[in-house]
Amino acid sequence: MELGWKADTCKYQKSHDLYGSHCEGLELAQTEVKAKGGQKLFGEGKDFEKVLEKAQHYQKAYPNSEAIPDSELTENHDWRDIQGYDFTNPHRNQGHCGSCYTVSFTQIAESRLKIKYGKEQPLLSPQHLMTCNYMNEGCDGGWPFFHGFLAENGYLVTEECAPYTGKTLGSSCAEFEHCAPHSKIESSYFIGRGYGDSSEKKIMKELLRGGPVNGEMNAPRIFSMYTKGILSSDGIKQLHSKMKSLAQTKSGQSQEEEKSKDKVELTDKNIEEYGLSWQNLNHSVTIIGWGTDPESQVKYWIVRNSYGGSWGDHGDFLV
Repeated sequence: MELGWKADTCKYQKSHDLYGSHCEGLELAQTEVKAKGGQKLFGEGKDFEKVLEKAQHYQKAYPNSEAIPDSELTENHDWRDIQGYDFTNPHRNQGHCGSCYTVSFTQIAESRLKIKYGKEQPLLSPQHLMTCNYMNEGCDGGWPFFHGFLAENGYLVTEECAPYTGKTLGSSCAEFEHCAPHSKIESSYFIGRGYGDSSEKKIMKELLRGGPVNGEMNAPRIFSMYTKGILSSDGIKQLHSKMKSLAQTKSGQSQEEEKSKDKVELTDKNIEEYGLSWQNLNHSVTIIGWGTDPESQVKYWIVRNSYGGSWGDHGDFLV
């Protein structure tokens, strides 16, 4: 499987017939109503102030995420449902544009604004960032970190003023000069001391204190087929083997699947200590929480994708 660094592989591999054509696509979806998460109206209810206080606790109690002691790490945390309130915004659908790195960035910013101010936030514009940020390549990919630089020195605008079209070909940043600034980024940073220094504990602490974070992954070909459950490297290998077996064996033959029930302990290892220093990354996502499967005791991240609310498990997946 050929995987380059560019985010246009979010939807298509370089060998695909439609690779690159997304720059000219016009029919691209915008937002979708959330189907999973807290059921209470955000900002309303007698208990909202107490819940907001809980959501903001780590920001007020600790100067940074590294100061949070390990003892504060709970078995699960889900920003979609903090005692019934959803601190995330609606799902987005990137369409045929390789904008996953931009959609994940705006989703993170929206959620962090909700956590910080305790108020509903409008959708922020991925189109403005893709068109105006010369450090990235629009629908042909890029990195969320560079959007952080732009939003530190510039600002973010709303989706209402700069609606998503899913294309950058022929567009100009001057088209959005009338858009009023909505918000800006105070600082952009890697979790840990730099790239590759993040660990499970560090990510969890940043999630607790700041809110959702960006994650980069190597999405396999079968990623689009995900519907539910925990996505794992072993599971992907098993699924590939099963599909290969079904294609090659005669009718009536079967193959047993092995289930691993080994509990994986929480660690503070970085990716280099796991032997994963360098990987081909082709998809940018938003990590919104974590949990542990009650039966297998397997840990997982709760991740928001950018394929709309009808994809996967109501737009999200576990990995």
